[in-house]
Amino acid sequence: MESGKKFGRRNTVLFENQIDNISSRYVCSDELAKILGVSVHAIRKWRSQGKIVPKKFGRSVRYVVAEVVATLIK
Repeated sequence: MESGKKFGRRNTVLFENQIDNISSRYVCSDELAKILGVSVHAIRKWRSQGKIVPKKFGRSVRYVVAEVVATLIK
């Protein structure tokens, strides 16, 4: 997306459709960052701040995309 452009209604609908397609998958921090269009550092920062909560499988940390998006738009 170009710098300075607002995230319009059309883009929001496209984003929501993409989220619906992958919403029930567990994804790692790298994949989540690509999906949301942010850096991995931002994902880790949100996790440490408690903004997003991962699912843990042993030492592995995964996220459910739909849960993360729902948490961030509140």
